[in-house]
Amino acid sequence: MSEIVPKFSEEKIVTIFRDLYGLEGEISAFVSYEDQNALIKSNQGKFVLKIANTKWPRQFIQTQIDVLKHLKETAPHLKFSETVNTLQGEKLTIIDSFCVRLLTFLEGEMLTNMPRNEDVYRDVGRFLGQFSKAMQTYKPTNPEGSDPLWKLDNVMSCEPYVKYVQDDETRDRMTRQFAVYKEKVLPQLPNLRKAVIHSDANEQNFLISPDNPTKISGLIDFGELQCGSQINELAITLAYGLLDETNVEMASKAVIEAYDKEFKILDEEREILFDLMAMRLITTITMSSYNATLYPDNEYILVAQKPGIVLFKQLEDENYILS
Repeated sequence: MSEIVPKFSEEKIVTIFRDLYGLEGEISAFVSYEDQNALIKSNQGKFVLKIANTKWPRQFIQTQIDVLKHLKETAPHLKFSETVNTLQGEKLTIIDSFCVRLLTFLEGEMLTNMPRNEDVYRDVGRFLGQFSKAMQTYKPTNPEGSDPLWKLDNVMSCEPYVKYVQDDETRDRMTRQFAVYKEKVLPQLPNLRKAVIHSDANEQNFLISPDNPTKISGLIDFGELQCGSQINELAITLAYGLLDETNVEMASKAVIEAYDKEFKILDEEREILFDLMAMRLITTITMSSYNATLYPDNEYILVAQKPGIVLFKQLEDENYILS
């Protein structure tokens, strides 16, 4: 399906809130790269209207709705947004060929804006482990929809993009890591536990409790859902969560131990965990390097990848990979 970014006017969004959901209030836009999101503050509470890019199949949007329903039933102690019914009792509406739905708003500060310490890292692991345990029992019909280049089980598709990385040392490290991946990890993929994973549980999608700065209060943004090796969930969170962290040993140990306490990591998964973490960093660095060639005037693209390059080097220097 072709990609069309929704551009509904504020007047139309007001009409949708009123006619579909019976809601009125203060409306403001959320920044979104390829979809369109709007926040409404009403007397009934806060809600987020999500209008999906046409590249996402309707079934993929429905899967996101189904996953939130599953989590409410199997992990009621964890907090996620809930899908709000229209006045006609529907959870998903098609308007001008765009999938439209309404979610409850989760309160909390993004983890990226909060100081990190061992207690925070442990609670990240605790929350993610409980999430993984709950997702073991979810049986999807068709969860595919996220970008194939960002599926960690499909990371070999990123190898041709290594040539776009400007730094010689990083490019060499990637080449060596790909060789390790092919020999050590790739043959194991068919035998690893599979599940539908969030695949983007990062510092911008974890929310910190307003009442406790060391407590994860919720997880948002299920737009990268995919079927994959379940250990990828932990590897991806480590790759994002340890950016700018000088004490990799403390942080990774805290996350992994807390995760393992809630959802047992198998020996074969533990053996390749840091290699998978490195491969997610490779995806991030190669894709941003490639995008920099498409948008040469955007200096921020290469600046934003620097923490990933630093962490990738740390993993080798501290013998987590390539040792």
